[in-house]
Amino acid sequence: MSTHIERPRYQCALGGALVTINSIERAVAIVHSAPGCAASADGAATVGGGYWGTTLTDGRATPSTNILEREVIFGGEDRLAEQIAATLEVVDADVYAVITGCMTDIIGDDVRAVVGEFRKHGKPVIVAETGGFKGDSTVGADFIWEAIITQFVEKGLEKDPKLVNLFGFVPAQDVFWRGNLLEIKRLLGLLGIKANTFLTPFDDLKDLKEASRASLNIVFSDVHGVKPAEVFEFTHGTPFVSEPLPIGPTATEEFLRRIAAQLKVDDETLERVIADEKAYYYRFINPLTDLFTDQDFQRFGVVIGNANYTFAVNRFIADDLGWIPYFTAVTDLLNEEQKQAVAKRLETIPADLRPKLIFEADTDRITERLNEQLAQEDDPYGTPISPAFVIGSNLDRPLAAGLKAAFWGVSYPITNRIVTDQFYAGFRGGLHLVTELISVLVSNR
Repeated sequence: MSTHIERPRYQCALGGALVTINSIERAVAIVHSAPGCAASADGAATVGGGYWGTTLTDGRATPSTNILEREVIFGGEDRLAEQIAATLEVVDADVYAVITGCMTDIIGDDVRAVVGEFRKHGKPVIVAETGGFKGDSTVGADFIWEAIITQFVEKGLEKDPKLVNLFGFVPAQDVFWRGNLLEIKRLLGLLGIKANTFLTPFDDLKDLKEASRASLNIVFSDVHGVKPAEVFEFTHGTPFVSEPLPIGPTATEEFLRRIAAQLKVDDETLERVIADEKAYYYRFINPLTDLFTDQDFQRFGVVIGNANYTFAVNRFIADDLGWIPYFTAVTDLLNEEQKQAVAKRLETIPADLRPKLIFEADTDRITERLNEQLAQEDDPYGTPISPAFVIGSNLDRPLAAGLKAAFWGVSYPITNRIVTDQFYAGFRGGLHLVTELISVLVSNR
C-alpha cells in the first residue's frame, strides 16, 4: 500500500545536486527539467538552510530548459543543446553542470550524448542524471560528486602526503556545512595537514580540479559521500576513511588522533594542538559549572535529524554535557545497508546511555513512535523523561511543546535564524552548542 511523508526534511535528488553546485565557486548548474523545478528546489534549500544566501545563477536565475509538452512528446535534446550553448555564451564560469529532473529522466533524453558533443570541443561541461524520484537530496549530492570526480577532476597527478579532501557534507541538509568545513580545515591545519573543503566561499575551483593530489579522503559520514569516495578511490587511487562528525572535546580529540596516525603527524605537534584546543574549551566551560549544577540543567535528550548529526549530537550530550540520550530519529531515506551502518555507529555509545533508535522520515510518525516508547515505560508519576530537551529541526517544535521540553534546532530545516559561518564541529563547535543549549534553558527561566 502506498503512503506519503508528512513534512519531509529533505529535497529531491535534483535539489541536492543543485545546491551542491551552487555552493562551489565559479560552478554553474544547467537544469534540464520542467519549469519551476530549479526555483522550487533552490528556495527550499535557501530558506530551510538558514537563509544561506544566493549566488550569481541560482533560484529564478538558474539556467534551465523549462521543457513543456512539445519536448515531452518529441524529446528535449535539441532544447538542452540550445540552453547549454546559450549559457556558455552568457554566463562566465569554469565548470557547467547539467543536471536533470523527473520529466526528462522519464522521457529518456540522452543527455550524456548532448553533453558529450560540447566536451568534444573542449567545453567544461559535465552531466549527472538527477531525476527527483531517484532519491532525496543526499542522493542527488552523491550523483553530482560522482560526475565531478569522473568528468572534471584531473587524473594522474602526483600525491601530496599532507593533503586531504573533506567529503560527506551535503549543503543545506547540513545547515552549518560552511562553518563546519572551515573549522575542521583549521584544526587539521594546526597539525600541518592541508585540507580541501570545496564548498565554502573561500575555495578555489583549481583545488577541486586538482583534488586527485590528495593522499586521503575523509568522509564525515557513514552513509553520505561514501559512494563518491569509492568512485574517487577507483578513479584516482586515493583511499578514504569514514569519520563521524566530531562535536566537542571527546569526539574531536579521538578524530585528530586517528587522522594524525593515518598521516604520520609527529606526537609533539599532536599533543600540543589537543592541549591548546582543550584548554580553550574548558576555560569557557569551567566557569559555567556552578550555573549548570545549581540550576539542575541536566536533561533527557531527544535528538532528531540526519544520520550525521544524530550520532554526533547524542555522543556529545552524553560524553561532554552529562545529559541522558533517550530517543533519536534518523530522518534520511536510507537503504538497509546504510541503516545498519548508522546503527553500528550508535552502538559505540555505552549501552546505558544509548538512545532508542528509529528510522523515520515522517514528522508525525516520529511523534507517534516517541509516544509509544514513553507508554512502554508506564511511569505512574508522568513522563519518564522530564525534564527533556528536544534537539532537531523547526519541524520538531510541536513535539517539544507536547513534552513540555526545551527546544533547539540544529538540523534541516532551520527557518527562524540566519546561518553564516556558525559551526558545531570541533572543540569550539562543541562550545557553541553548549552555549546555545544552556542559553535556551536560561532564557526560559
